[in-house]
Amino acid sequence: MRARMTPNPSIERTFQRPLAPFGPPLTSNVRQLKEIPHLMKSFVYIALALLGPVPAFAQESKFDGTWNVTMTCPPHNAEDDDAKGYIHRFPAEVQKSRVRGTHGKEGEPGWHYIHGKIDEDGTATLRLDGIVNNPKYAINEAQRGKEYSYRVKAQFEASSGVGQRLTGRLCEFKFARQ
Repeated sequence: MRARMTPNPSIERTFQRPLAPFGPPLTSNVRQLKEIPHLMKSFVYIALALLGPVPAFAQESKFDGTWNVTMTCPPHNAEDDDAKGYIHRFPAEVQKSRVRGTHGKEGEPGWHYIHGKIDEDGTATLRLDGIVNNPKYAINEAQRGKEYSYRVKAQFEASSGVGQRLTGRLCEFKFARQ
């Protein structure tokens, strides 16, 4: 035999009433719904004020763009060294204050890669990595294929910049924005 369930009147009343997201009665819920956008705006403004400014590292810099690099290394006439001078010209790109410029094909003799960060005031300490091509143009006639690196101290303006090698032979750098 099948048991017959008796309806509970309190449960039936609960399901007959319209469900309101903020509780009974329904007329007060309409007013509460209208207040939500104002409350959300206030919450967003307070949250933004507490978070503070957006970090600058994610923003573009005033130096971003394409640059031409002229690297001039005059003859090195030391007592025990007679390296010949040379001039190399190559493009560089600045993105988010980071300089990257390449001369030649990576990994092959004659290749140079200059890179580093430009500070907001335009000062920069860059690094140049390279591979010797012709020993007659290298200090102490370094062997072809020998890897080397050195630092370059530079100062950038809106459309130009200058730099100088910090160690070893004198090498000067000129940067011109395209």
